[in-house]
Amino acid sequence: MSSIATTTATADGTAAGTLKLRGQELELGDQFPELKSRGWTVVKNAIPEARAKEYEDKAYKWLESYGKGYSKDDRSTWKVANLPAFNKGGLFNRNACHHEQWVWDIRTEQGVIDQFAKIWGTDELLVSFDGVNVSLPFDKEEMGDRAKAWPHVDQSPNRRHLHCVQGIVNLAENGPNDGGLTVLEGSLPLYSEFFDTHADQMPPEGWSWKDSHGFSEEDINWFLERGCKWHKIEAGPGDVILWDSRSIHYGAAAMGDRPRVATYVCYKPARDITPEKLAEKTNAVKEYIGSSHDPVNFHLTGTKIYGPLSPDERLEPIQPAVLSKKAQKLAGVLAY
Repeated sequence: MSSIATTTATADGTAAGTLKLRGQELELGDQFPELKSRGWTVVKNAIPEARAKEYEDKAYKWLESYGKGYSKDDRSTWKVANLPAFNKGGLFNRNACHHEQWVWDIRTEQGVIDQFAKIWGTDELLVSFDGVNVSLPFDKEEMGDRAKAWPHVDQSPNRRHLHCVQGIVNLAENGPNDGGLTVLEGSLPLYSEFFDTHADQMPPEGWSWKDSHGFSEEDINWFLERGCKWHKIEAGPGDVILWDSRSIHYGAAAMGDRPRVATYVCYKPARDITPEKLAEKTNAVKEYIGSSHDPVNFHLTGTKIYGPLSPDERLEPIQPAVLSKKAQKLAGVLAY
């Protein structure tokens, strides 16, 4: 495969174990013009709709298996108390969900992998061990703060170039009121300018190298004054949403009648991972530990890292994934 995106990678001593990609701006090919121009795009039918429906049903059965009272077919059971612990509208990142068989099956869908192969110009990719999203439309009383926006980027202010493209595999019909990725259109080209002009917000030790940065209401107003507008992305079953990590975004809570069901996926070239991170990654597979979105420059997540919130929180998946040869390569367990 010809190179679509090129980088020069050098180790940066600012933060131990952190790989900083320097040099020229990554060049995206013509396959994803919207990703380059506005920071996001939707790839239609990356997974056949029928198979997306099967994954959606597995997500519901996965929630039902906790025995807390949730039933897909009984709307009266769609309550926070009837679900395992989650964040925001429906972000599940505990109970070793990252290594459920159905979650890994989605990661190995060739139609999903192909999109990232086009971006990076290689089929030799590593995948993130990210979480699951099932956002149920709770009653307003239960929704509370879960309905609030939480605008952020998934990239350190120290990285001004294209560093990561994230993905969501959408499993259920997702309309304007069904929750999901909401992007501040126009924020991507203003990314560097914002941090250059808001140096007063920088801590004495400098911007954090952690690939995450939140924005206050005042910060967002700065972008709105420059013509940016919030856009709720809609997608169908089997579609893949791609977005540049520099685009300001958040996951909206479901406010209509239907749940949002999706998994998070992110792939990057295997060549970019350090030996230390590779060892950390392979151990995470063995121990059923999750990771943040970046497959090569990640931090670990999940119950074993955070500590359980309740005695019944699981340390292993309900159905631990048996990794195929393709999955083992994506996990870093087997070399390309």
